[in-house]
Amino acid sequence: ATAHAPDLADTVIREAAVMRRQVDHHLARARAVGRRAAGLSRANVWISLEAVLRAVERLYPHARFDLAGDHDAMVALERQDLEEILGNLIENAAKYGGGSVFVTVGDGKADPRWYEIWIEDDGMGIPAAERERIFDRGARLDTGKPGTGLGLAIVRDVAEIYGGTVE
Repeated sequence: ATAHAPDLADTVIREAAVMRRQVDHHLARARAVGRRAAGLSRANVWISLEAVLRAVERLYPHARFDLAGDHDAMVALERQDLEEILGNLIENAAKYGGGSVFVTVGDGKADPRWYEIWIEDDGMGIPAAERERIFDRGARLDTGKPGTGLGLAIVRDVAEIYGGTVE
């Protein structure tokens, strides 16, 4: 590729990564649909949070992570799908925030069928007009940092497959 143009190799690598993410996204959706059909999946939120944090802390050593909430929260998701959701949201908070990420797991007392998980950061925030669009496949507000714009679309799709929501 570099024989035709010096930057062509970089373009091919970048586009291959985008295609890989798209394939992974569709495979994850298919996997989640199949698992939801089984209806027996249960995952401990706190265990998944700790696993995700171990990975994200290596990628963003400058960020500070604070966890709070119900250590016993169980959700009707496959653990891998829960970690896909948490990983995308926590990584975005670390990447685009101001250096601190706060994760709070609700207690489920209001309705034990639903747990709220709050993932917040101390960044600038997302303009109100963009808050829906950021969940669209390929949407990116900050193109100065690496990414494909698929992470939040994956989060929304997987959450909806299991009957949940994200905002």
